[in-house]
Amino acid sequence: MKKSEIKEIIFLISIFITAFFLRTYKIDNPVADWHSWRQADTAAVARNFATEDFNIFYPRSQIEDLDNPNRYFLNEFPLYNAVVALFYQSFGVQEKLARLVSVFVSSLTVVFLYLLAKQYSSKLIAFLSALFYAVLPYNIYYGRVIMPDPTFIFFSVLSLYLITLWLNKEKRSLALVSGFSLALAMLTKPYAIFLGIPIAYLVFKKWGIKSFKKLDVYLLALIGLIPLGLWRYHINLHPEGMFGSKWLINSTNIRFKGAFFRWIIFDRLNRLILATGGFVLFFQGLVSKRDNKEGLFYLTWLLSAAAYISYFAMGNVTHDYYQMPIVPVACIFMAKGFDVLWQKAKDGFSTLFNRGIAISLVLIMLAFGWYEVRGFFNINRWEIVEAGQAVDQLTPQESKIIAPYDWDPAFLYQTNRNGWPVLRNKDELQEYILRGATYYVSVDFNDQTNTLKNACSVLKETEKFIIIDLQECDFAKIK
Repeated sequence: MKKSEIKEIIFLISIFITAFFLRTYKIDNPVADWHSWRQADTAAVARNFATEDFNIFYPRSQIEDLDNPNRYFLNEFPLYNAVVALFYQSFGVQEKLARLVSVFVSSLTVVFLYLLAKQYSSKLIAFLSALFYAVLPYNIYYGRVIMPDPTFIFFSVLSLYLITLWLNKEKRSLALVSGFSLALAMLTKPYAIFLGIPIAYLVFKKWGIKSFKKLDVYLLALIGLIPLGLWRYHINLHPEGMFGSKWLINSTNIRFKGAFFRWIIFDRLNRLILATGGFVLFFQGLVSKRDNKEGLFYLTWLLSAAAYISYFAMGNVTHDYYQMPIVPVACIFMAKGFDVLWQKAKDGFSTLFNRGIAISLVLIMLAFGWYEVRGFFNINRWEIVEAGQAVDQLTPQESKIIAPYDWDPAFLYQTNRNGWPVLRNKDELQEYILRGATYYVSVDFNDQTNTLKNACSVLKETEKFIIIDLQECDFAKIK
């Protein structure tokens, strides 16, 4: 093995360990930090796989619904949830294990981003791309969440790398493996279909119009698309388990309005994700000269991310984690921008000045980025965790719980019970009781809670929460 290869292996191991270590920050957090509602949904499916029926084709939520009596949670294929459930079955239900799965795949993405960028750019740009992806504060947080998105990003980057190898070596086995990886990406998140833009570019760059005569191209497409098609067909047979997602596309007609660009470019890319310093490097890389090996690959990859963001306009404006697909290619453009500043100076002073600017921009990115995301790790309401633990200890396992928390299922998740995350009125309460609700738990001593407290038996009350037994209520006192 050559000395350069040994150094490269050492670097890859080092960057993986660095990324992994950074993402273990507050790894023991309960499911009550930023975007707890989405994490709770994902975590509940994994927990139910481990403790109820492990049927990957019928994932189950914790939320009871008259129209969905089986509690089906049919959206993306539950690959991530199933992997987490396997660990739960071996080591017990611990949210830390679910986070570690995301930490692992996110750290592995760093390695494959390096390998991918090295195919089209210099080793320095590949190194910087991986480094930026490893240390970007936004990425650190979203690289340890209980969500399928880190897994989706991993398979997306892996697919592009494998497709690159296939095009270079023209081996059918690589086409098949690439298709399998692409299928997993699209099953994990159907948004991966937008990767068709850079993939089509790479294929046509290689063979041009002759691409239509290549069997491997069709194999890649079929292997990648058929599993997604079958999954979509399957879940459409159970519409009661699906939830409305049309609003993600262009609710309020925000697409391409001033507010859309302000949210996506200024607030998300500039402020939150690339944190000003990285955004400057990104723009510098975007306008820098392209070499022949790179061609339009990075631009078409960026275009695919832009197309995805534009199509799911309202979803991307509403949720900051929706921009995760743009981060890998953004890190490559940041690396290119850094490389321009580092390499292109012509004399001693300009070299010192340019390199000082490059380093300063990276430091700004890290400082501003951490400032923006540090609050994401906080548990703002520890009382939902304490109340949930009390419910788990004091109520029978088969109990059904009402845990109002502004529709956020994170509170209900903490109880380790099925039930409802909202209660709007007396009629709804009676309906829930008819469907098996036995306890009400609240961390807000509002009018609703006080009314139930006066009308029903209290199982436990502290300064932080109250658990009410709905099996012993005087409904005449409830308005």
